Amino acid sequence: MKKIFAAVVCLVCACSSGGFTSDADLAEKLAAGLSAACPMSAPDDEAARNACSAELTDLGLLRDMMASPFLWGGQQETGVWDLSTHVTRFDPRVFRRMYMSLYSFPAEHTVEKLADGKTVLHLKPVFRNKLDMGSYPYPFWHRASKWESYQLATELGLIIEKGKILGALRGFEVDSTRVLVNHEWSGQWTWKRSDQVMPFVTLYGYLFSKANPNVAALDSAYRLMEQELRNETCLACHSPDNAVSQAQLELFSYPNQALTARHRIVTSLENNTMPVADVDRGIPAGISDNAQRARTLALAKKFADLGDAALLWEGENVPKQ
Repeated sequence: MKKIFAAVVCLVCACSSGGFTSDADLAEKLAAGLSAACPMSAPDDEAARNACSAELTDLGLLRDMMASPFLWGGQQETGVWDLSTHVTRFDPRVFRRMYMSLYSFPAEHTVEKLADGKTVLHLKPVFRNKLDMGSYPYPFWHRASKWESYQLATELGLIIEKGKILGALRGFEVDSTRVLVNHEWSGQWTWKRSDQVMPFVTLYGYLFSKANPNVAALDSAYRLMEQELRNETCLACHSPDNAVSQAQLELFSYPNQALTARHRIVTSLENNTMPVADVDRGIPAGISDNAQRARTLALAKKFADLGDAALLWEGENVPKQ
């Protein structure tokens, strides 16, 4: 009887955790899912990237097991899989569609159990470095070392703990024999091609389904909030160059990337802790004009609510606030 009961408990646990029995098992299943969703293709194949993006969006094991926020960055030292610093926070759907789809994945992989109990899925994907410049989440080439790390890194590690995929890091080791694609940064984070805003992958039209009824209102809410945050110099810290060296950066300067911070922006405005104090210039934290802060807070709350609605409509897992 005890054996039967134990078997039933084990079966229930496996079902509730997405069909895997351990973090190592999850890693193995993820490796198979990624190589099937994004098989090896030419680095300039836009159609393959778009197909990969769509497959990753709907890959249930990945969608349901990703932590929110999902952390992404570059490994700072060989063998050290640290997500506490040098990372950016992302909404899981945004990361799957915009970032993970920049890679094609071979079947080759290894799984490692770390001393701290975490599990790392080691992958050796190929970065799509010959796509249209508007296909990247922002101009990675604004800093040559970052653009090179994307192109030359020999592995990508997914860090897993207790059935959750906490984040991913580009490996520290590089292959300097790979052919580099060089781009010159114009100094602009966004630009236009005809009437199309670039990078186009940063827009809600790329992230959400055309039938999603919340997209137009969400875009309007973001534009209004973003302008107020820009006026208060918040974007000086929350842009890709990470001017103040935040350990875990949140981006406000693009529609899709800003989604991960939607509730934290509200909290920061409620507590009046943003912008942060500038001791050198004698500027205190927060927005001194209470009426202005109230207007910005109202816009941020609307953005957060519409962001939740848009993600829920797509079937995403939206954490309760």
